[in-house]
Amino acid sequence: MADDSPAYPPADDQMAVLRADNAALQVQLAKLTDIAARAQADLLNFKERIKREGDELRKFAIVPLLLRVLSIRDDLVRMIAHDPSAGCVQLLAKIDDVLKNFSVEQITALGFAANPEFHEIVNSGPGAKDIILVVHEEGFLLHGKVLRPAKVMVGEGNPSHDASLEE
Repeated sequence: MADDSPAYPPADDQMAVLRADNAALQVQLAKLTDIAARAQADLLNFKERIKREGDELRKFAIVPLLLRVLSIRDDLVRMIAHDPSAGCVQLLAKIDDVLKNFSVEQITALGFAANPEFHEIVNSGPGAKDIILVVHEEGFLLHGKVLRPAKVMVGEGNPSHDASLEE
């Protein structure tokens, strides 16, 4: 025999228990929703960081090869200073063109104030204080970052030599 009695609302004490359970579940839902949102944000941040690091890695993976090319370029520059034959000058121009195509830029140094981020001071001599007097080895940037600092000689701040430069 089926229970055909009308459904009565739960007693007040049952209703209070259900409301308390509902409130506890709402708090738990809010906490879990917050945890899920944070995990999703962390995942998106992680993906973006990995992409940036991968881009940086690809951009600078060529550094060891470029440093070897710069070494060869330095030898050519020294050869041209000793004997400026046309073949060496043309070869230097081709190497400079290849470097330019790979976003390698020369660091400007001679006559400027020494900057430890771009210049390695290897010696000093008479001249205006901290002004680059001689570039021993040219420096280069790759995508705006130092590939190789310029090796330079700076002035010691000897005023007597400064006056002779102005004459």
